[in-house]
Amino acid sequence: MIWKKITINTNVEAADIVASVLFDNGIVGAEIEDNQNLSEEDLKKMYVDIPKINIDDGKSKVSFYVSIGNKVNSSFDNVDKNIVDNSYMKSNDNIFSESEFKDIMDNINRGLEEYRQFMDMGSLEIEENEQNDEDFFNKWKENFKSLVIDDINILPNWEKAKDGKLNIFIEPGNAFGTGQHATTKLCVKAIEKLVNEKGKDLSFLDIGTGSGILSIIAYKLGVNRIMAIDIDENCELNLRENLKLNSIDSVDRIDNESYRINFDKYKFIYGFGNIICDSGLRKIVGSEKYDIIVANILAPVLISLIEQGNIGSFLVDGGSLVLSGIIKEKLKDVLDVIKRKKCFMDIDYNFEDEWAVVTCKKGVRYE
Repeated sequence: MIWKKITINTNVEAADIVASVLFDNGIVGAEIEDNQNLSEEDLKKMYVDIPKINIDDGKSKVSFYVSIGNKVNSSFDNVDKNIVDNSYMKSNDNIFSESEFKDIMDNINRGLEEYRQFMDMGSLEIEENEQNDEDFFNKWKENFKSLVIDDINILPNWEKAKDGKLNIFIEPGNAFGTGQHATTKLCVKAIEKLVNEKGKDLSFLDIGTGSGILSIIAYKLGVNRIMAIDIDENCELNLRENLKLNSIDSVDRIDNESYRINFDKYKFIYGFGNIICDSGLRKIVGSEKYDIIVANILAPVLISLIEQGNIGSFLVDGGSLVLSGIIKEKLKDVLDVIKRKKCFMDIDYNFEDEWAVVTCKKGVRYE
């Protein structure tokens, strides 16, 4: 099978945003290339010498792979079967008809132009070239590396665990969340800090769970009651694979509106639906009060969660809310809606690249 490599030319500041737009439009997997030198901290984590680049032009390339044609079951001879047998590619992701691909690219272009209103996105010129199955899979594996965030090591399932770290295994799939994105890193740091402060006998709600990475990290840090929710049922396969990779087997799925949470029996429960407007799902999830709620979604959805979704009502008094997926230009909007609710205190925020995370606590006067 022949794959097209589509490359979008942008800049370093906007590269993560470009990747996010791709994922929002159904593209599975992206690689980011730039000429930035690694920091001294990053260099210490490398096992080879990395030469310094004399010219950092601020440019970046975000690439993804698609095949145009009929969806088929490929044998992928001569490719590492440990990857392929469990790979998202087995389910024909990123294989589109010509009309489907045209619609996707139109949506991607519109999404990128919307962000151009807020920041410099670079040229956004698009390049195309072709390569075969084996080249594609080798490149895909090559560009997914382990990542260390404080004491947590996030690594693909074909790498070995490292001593002295909390190892989290992730199967790259069609669900957003491999730890590589700045918003995920910000959330991981916030979760680790909160668990260290609050202790391990906690309940945890993850809204927009995707690959399950944040919930899995919370579980591995010792949180013993996890609820993970996502609007897209297509992420279930990847979520279940990641739970299995991390030896989490006390798992149940919300399957109907009469479902009752039983954290004594199941430590990790997940479900699908729109928690803002799905009354049945809200009733089930809201039957438990949570010590920590995390939502790593784009700012407009976070605002709806706070206003229409009244997410504060799901927190215990003194419980913590972690919000990420917020570009800097939208931070004020999110902070304003939090303040208008008049039920949150200790509001704080941090940045990584162009992204922000907001943390706050529910006050005891909440009604």
